[in-house]
Amino acid sequence: MELNSIALKCVFFLLLHLILGVHGIVPNVTLNETCGNSSGSFRRHTKDTKCDHMHCHREYLIILAVVSAVILSTTLGVVVWLLVYKRGKKRRRSRKLYDPAASLPSWKVFTKDELRSITKNFSEGNRLVGDAKTGGTYSGVLPDGTKVAVKRLKRSSFQRKKEFYSEIRRVARLCHPNLVTVMGCCYGHGDRYIVYEFVANGPLDKWLHHIPRGGRSLDWAMRMKIATTLAQGIAFLHDKVKPQVVHRDIRASNVLLDEEFGAHLMGVGLSKFVPYEVMHERTVMAGGTYGYLAPEFVYRNELTTKSDVYSFGVLLLEIVSGRRPAQAVDSVGWQSVFEWATPLVQAHRYPELLDSHITSSSTSIIPEASTIQKVVDLVYSCTQHVPSMRPRMSHVVHQLQQLAQPSSK
Repeated sequence: MELNSIALKCVFFLLLHLILGVHGIVPNVTLNETCGNSSGSFRRHTKDTKCDHMHCHREYLIILAVVSAVILSTTLGVVVWLLVYKRGKKRRRSRKLYDPAASLPSWKVFTKDELRSITKNFSEGNRLVGDAKTGGTYSGVLPDGTKVAVKRLKRSSFQRKKEFYSEIRRVARLCHPNLVTVMGCCYGHGDRYIVYEFVANGPLDKWLHHIPRGGRSLDWAMRMKIATTLAQGIAFLHDKVKPQVVHRDIRASNVLLDEEFGAHLMGVGLSKFVPYEVMHERTVMAGGTYGYLAPEFVYRNELTTKSDVYSFGVLLLEIVSGRRPAQAVDSVGWQSVFEWATPLVQAHRYPELLDSHITSSSTSIIPEASTIQKVVDLVYSCTQHVPSMRPRMSHVVHQLQQLAQPSSK
């Protein structure tokens, strides 16, 4: 046991010499004093090699203090370096926020004078169909000839410039063929504007309920294409973006159609810019119905991706039937689209659910009753009251792609 103690002491002092030598400290105790001078020091232990216990104890305390000081100073140095590094990183990040469009060459921060110029001072002739409660949308042309749509939001004293730019930056990064691209924004004295790409055929709402002059009614194949491409855009927000993005305001007027009648979803993140009282007014539609909003959001303020699935289900029934979520009926007053559709579904009278523009068109191919039934089944699957029972949007996309195949023959 005594020999083992001497051996351990030798190893300890050897390591101590190496550590203190790096820092330029020479210990009072040498290896010879500890381990002995002869080669048989581990076998022989005489009175000459034994150190005084008090002396050894004092040396141990000195060594322990020196080693502790070295470790402490090293730790403090690392902590100070980390604090300085984090502070520098925070400063660099704040500088980037000051120049909000620096990291996105395609995204521009416009001045208010530039927006006045490209929209002809927000003239009524440039006003597009939109929700007047959020300020309205205007068409415009950039100096390079690019057509844009400028969304004017209600004034807000609650949202600061940095917060607005930060949210626009996040939304502008969401790039998908079925999402309307954000091209820039403007913030000045509480006035907020978002500049979008211009989508040629405008809102789906007018094609379902107010067919433009010279325009044609949407046939079954076109409606299925709109539903499928819209579902693809929503599925991208739910499944490909991290963290997931919940749109919250999926409705016919937020779906824009391009020249080939593909759907482009706009208004991603817009709910954060709309005052609470405006969103609250949207909650209850005419006749006490809740329109596109999921019941868990209306009653418990719960908002998940399944809330978007519910809204899509309502919109899908609107696309098929041509009826708004709530519609005036002479005999009963206001009636929701589901109150109208459910008796027909229960009686298996599926062709009667179709928009009259589909059945009255001489060029439109009328789908089979079984195909209509599958679409309606998908509608009711998306609008189940229990959120967990609703399908994922990726599943909805798959179902619609399968359903669209027979209609293209």
